[in-house]
Amino acid sequence: MPSSTTRTASAAEQQTQQTRVYDPIDEFFGYRFASSATQESRHDRTQSVLHYEAHPSAAHGEALPAYAEEDDSLPKYTPHAEPTTLAMYLFKFGFLFPIFWILGALILVSPLREPPAGEASPVWMPEKTEAERQAFIAHMREAEVRWAKRCLWALVILTVLALVGGLAVWTLTRN
Repeated sequence: MPSSTTRTASAAEQQTQQTRVYDPIDEFFGYRFASSATQESRHDRTQSVLHYEAHPSAAHGEALPAYAEEDDSLPKYTPHAEPTTLAMYLFKFGFLFPIFWILGALILVSPLREPPAGEASPVWMPEKTEAERQAFIAHMREAEVRWAKRCLWALVILTVLALVGGLAVWTLTRN
């Protein structure tokens, strides 16, 4: 029996020696054919062998420098939430039922009124000041007019396409 244990021990040593052999192709693809896929996966290791050879300080846990420092000359991008308006819904649902585009385009000719001003305590947006409410109404009007113009353009494009299609059918059936 001692010979079988020495045989298995020498086989295990040979297998570990085979896994220690560095193969650049295997490193590139992240898999070593001489070892088991569950033990030597590219994703199980935190860094590649090449990284540790090229940067010995990385093995000691030194942090990498920052990619770029904060630069005040670059613009700051903030999320811009456009308010939800009736014309926006009319434009989107106009693809299913194009008459909604007509209704959305009619917003351009309708007067956009602000909510009626109440007594000392307004009912609409009571947590905002009068200046904030006026700014919000102006922002809503801009968005409403923008979506109403999109409805108008969609209606114009649909009309032109219908006219071109109608003329094409008329000329083909006439001959």
